[in-house]
Amino acid sequence: MPTATTTMATATVSTSDKLLHKPTSKSSSTTEATLQSLYNRAARAFLHRDVAITFTLLNAAFALLPPPLAPSPDPLDVHRRKWDILRITLETTVFSSTPDLVDLPQPLRESLLLSPQSFISNLYARSLALFTPSSLYRKPSSAFLPHQIVITLIASSIKIDCPNIGREITEDWLSKHGQHDFVPSTGEPYHKVLELYCLHVLPRLGEWEYVKEFLSYENELSSDARRELHLALEAQHAQALESTKRETPKPEPPPSPIPIPPLRSLSPASSSSSLSTTSTRTAVPASPRPKLTRQQSASSTSAVSDVTVTRSPRHGHNQSMPRGSSSASAVRISHLPPVDHNLATAQPPTSLALIRSYFNHCFTANRIATLSVLFFLIPLLSLILRRRQRLETPADLVRRR
Repeated sequence: MPTATTTMATATVSTSDKLLHKPTSKSSSTTEATLQSLYNRAARAFLHRDVAITFTLLNAAFALLPPPLAPSPDPLDVHRRKWDILRITLETTVFSSTPDLVDLPQPLRESLLLSPQSFISNLYARSLALFTPSSLYRKPSSAFLPHQIVITLIASSIKIDCPNIGREITEDWLSKHGQHDFVPSTGEPYHKVLELYCLHVLPRLGEWEYVKEFLSYENELSSDARRELHLALEAQHAQALESTKRETPKPEPPPSPIPIPPLRSLSPASSSSSLSTTSTRTAVPASPRPKLTRQQSASSTSAVSDVTVTRSPRHGHNQSMPRGSSSASAVRISHLPPVDHNLATAQPPTSLALIRSYFNHCFTANRIATLSVLFFLIPLLSLILRRRQRLETPADLVRRR
């Protein structure tokens, strides 16, 4: 099918070349008929999403549509406008979708490599060259661009999410419209372009305040048309704010920090009072306590070396009281080592301080007394007894016997 279409398009081009040499009226009418026939087929192929055939018919049609010769009405202006709109629509649809690259023509495949800004800029430059008269040796101008082409280009920029280029196209056209009478650019055409500019292009750029200011200075629209634009703009702005509030998640409150109680150093008074309170509430078993041997007493004394537990002076008087009474089992803490309040902020202890602390911990008063009895008094008594045995004479021994 594409081969047959290409053959037909080539035949059409050759026929058009022959028609150009005939009188102008007959050539123009024949070209218009050919363009209308091709347009019907191209529109049908575009609706059926046949990109290859549509693109082939577009090339055949634009071979018959050169730019106008003079800045005056041209019988081919209608066809030039329809075919350019179809070409812009086809290329924008291909660019914004994911077509099959196998059947895609090479020019359309190359356009997919462009950025959105470059793509819209190329479409705009091509349309300017198509509608600017070739007899004017100057740069193509948007003053010759029909408002339908401007609207199509703006819609394409919005479709591929490139409203900044659509803004540039619209502002360029607004600054030059009305320079030529044969190009309709006032009244309804101006209203349609301005409506698209104020309600679609600038809101997508977040220029809400600029739109309102622009409409306040605009003087070509009627008061009713301007009021309708204001009302539509206010409704659209309120809807955008509502959707923004709905989409914005509410910030979660930060979790409250868990209070950490401050560390307090124990004073000697508080330590002694708490320990004495604990000792007065100690329960005493009903069974009599077993007597501790000397070794058990020494080990218990070494294990609890920081306090000295003594019996109450009223112990003899309290023996007649019941065993389960708390006064009979009450003990009194007579000595507590002082608490150093500078331990938290002091420097690490030296070796001498560690040795001194070790000796203070090991050699308490009770231990010194016990060691004195074991290593001093007992050897002394043993020495005295041995010397007395050596001083006795044989007569003393006989007498003793």
